[in-house]
Formats: sequence, C-alpha cells, structure tokens
Amino acid sequence: MAVIDESGQAYDHPLYTTLLHVPGLSVAVASLDQLLTWGAKNALYIFPMATSCCGIEFMATAAARVDIDRIGSIVRATPRQADVMVIAGTITVKMAPKVKRLWDQMPEPKWAIAMGSCAISGDFYRDLYPTVPGIDTILPVDVYVPGCPPDPTALMHGMLRLQEKIAAKQAGTWRAPEVRPETEKMHGPAVRRIDDPERDPAISAEQSRQAGLHSFDAPEGELDWRGAEPVPVQAAVDFNTLLAERFGIEDFPADNAPIVPRDRHLELAQTLKAMDYSLLIYAVATHYPKPEGDTFEVAYGLRNPSMGGKLAQWRVILQSGESIASLASVFAAADWQEREQYDLVGVAFDNHPDLRRIMLPEDWQGHPLRRDYAADTACRPWR
Repeated sequence: MAVIDESGQAYDHPLYTTLLHVPGLSVAVASLDQLLTWGAKNALYIFPMATSCCGIEFMATAAARVDIDRIGSIVRATPRQADVMVIAGTITVKMAPKVKRLWDQMPEPKWAIAMGSCAISGDFYRDLYPTVPGIDTILPVDVYVPGCPPDPTALMHGMLRLQEKIAAKQAGTWRAPEVRPETEKMHGPAVRRIDDPERDPAISAEQSRQAGLHSFDAPEGELDWRGAEPVPVQAAVDFNTLLAERFGIEDFPADNAPIVPRDRHLELAQTLKAMDYSLLIYAVATHYPKPEGDTFEVAYGLRNPSMGGKLAQWRVILQSGESIASLASVFAAADWQEREQYDLVGVAFDNHPDLRRIMLPEDWQGHPLRRDYAADTACRPWR
C-alpha cells in the first residue's frame, strides 16, 4: 500500500476549489471558506479506541459536566463515519494491527489524539514485551493529552487545541507539530515515531501489510463439549482420602497441593467431576529453569458448590518436552485456561480441541511467562 505524505499540504475541499475557478465568486468563496472551516472544526465525529482506565475518563467527557456535544463532537462506532480517533489507553502488539487497520479505514481528513501516558509512551509498560511504546510509532498524532489518567477537562482542552489546528490548516497556515510530552527525559523507542526522519520506511510498509491481514480463524465445525462419561463414585469421600486410597498418593504438603502422576491426572478430574466438583477454578502453569533441564508445574483447582464450596487442588510435574492431558473434555472452562498456559508458558495439552495462542499473535516467538524470557523482547514492526 503506497503511503502519501500530506503533512505539508493545506486542507483542500473540492467544493470551494471548484467555486474558486468560477468568475465573480471570489467574495462568496471567502465567506464559504469560513463556513466550511467552522463546520469542519465543530462537527468532529470521534472514533473511540479506549482500552484502559483512560477510557473511563473519555466516557465521562460526554457526561453533563464537560459535554463534548457542545462543540459538535459525537462518538461513532464505525471508522468510516469518524474524523478523530481518540486513543485512550495502552496499545498492545496484538491490538496494533487492528488499530492501524481502523485508522486506515477512516476517511481523510482525519486526526488523532493520544490520551494519557500509556497511549503517548507506553508509560509503566513501555519496556515490556507486549506493549507498543507510544501510538505515534503506528500513526501520526495531532494532539497529545498527558496524564495518568487525564480528566475530562483535559480531553476537552485537547479537542479545543485540535479545533485550532484544523482551522489553521484549512487556512493554509503552517503549525509546528505538537511536542511529545516529556520526550527529553526518555530514551526513544526501538521503532521510530511516524514523524521521525530516521524512521525506516520499511517499518511503515510492514505495519500496513500486517494491518491488512485477516485474523487467525478458529477450526471449522463445532467443538464437542459434552465431556467424558463420569467415573462412578460410591460415596462422597474426603479429597485427601480419595488420593490416598484410589491414587496411591502418600505425600500431602502442609503448604502446597499434592502431586498427582501425569498419567492419572485426567482420571482424577473425571472422578472429582462425578463427586460434584463441577467448577474449574484455575489451571496455572509455572516454569522452573534448572541446569539439568527445565521443569514445569501445572496446578488445577476445582470447587464443589454442593459442599459449601469445598476446594480440591493438585499439581502435576512435567519435565522438558513432556505434555499433559487436557481437561477440556471434562470441563469446558479448561479450554481458554489451558490455551493461556500454552500461549504464555509453553505447556502442551494432549487432545485439546483448539490448542493455539489466545493472548499473543499466532506468529509470536517464545513464551513470555517463562523465567528465562527477556521482559523487553522486541517484536517488529510494532516495538
């Protein structure tokens, strides 16, 4: 997709451009130009990109105390009918292609407001692997509204500054781009900003290419969540007693959950399901790097609502390269929880119906919650 640089061009409207060439209408054109300028700056339709706590402040801007409607600004749910994108919150690497695509779908002329320190620079999270270090590395920003979070009056002030900028641009008056707040106190992001002369054009081309790609599709057909046949249990017994008598577990740590053999983990879950432990509370994996080989610990928790919320917890120890049986056939809630552990820790679950990444892009390299993973890992072309 070709990128056209319009930063040095004055705003040009086809209507008064045509009238300008009609003899005798120079006076009318001057009045019409003022009318169009007034209409453009007082009819700004906002496309909200609210991802974090700044989004709450953005919503409050539409309430009675500030009321952005008084300057003709309303929020639209489609980019094709919007003039201004307000980025209010953190943008992650997974969100970035979608934000870029929505920005490209907005018609010209269009403007962008970066609201809050996370949108401006990534703030607390700027050096972490999933965070884009400033929305201005993806699209051009016209107005910065600093704060954590900025209140509704600050956003209104930003809208008024944008109105001044629009009026100046339509009048053909050059205005210097806004300075990114606190830039001199920060090291620059690895991906240069849009207006940086040292930015590699290949970065912009790759961002546009990835923004046009379709999202990864789920497997065709419906997933079978009927679950496995319950294992009959004669009577409700204590969880530790069940582990000792039926599964041969002898070690019950006082400060941790008991360890269950990997090959009997699924059988235990089926047995507990038959005992009315029907709620899967968590499935969590932990990585322990060791010189002799990495070890993984996968912990599960089930709750029995008919026994006062009684909790059953156990752990399974895996060596590097080993996998564990999925509980998705027993508990539907295990689907996304196990996918999360696969995505972030790299634990493989056998017979999972849809084992793929859930939080990070499908082509992400590595697993961020492993202890040997660098927190500031780069991900071109977004950070």
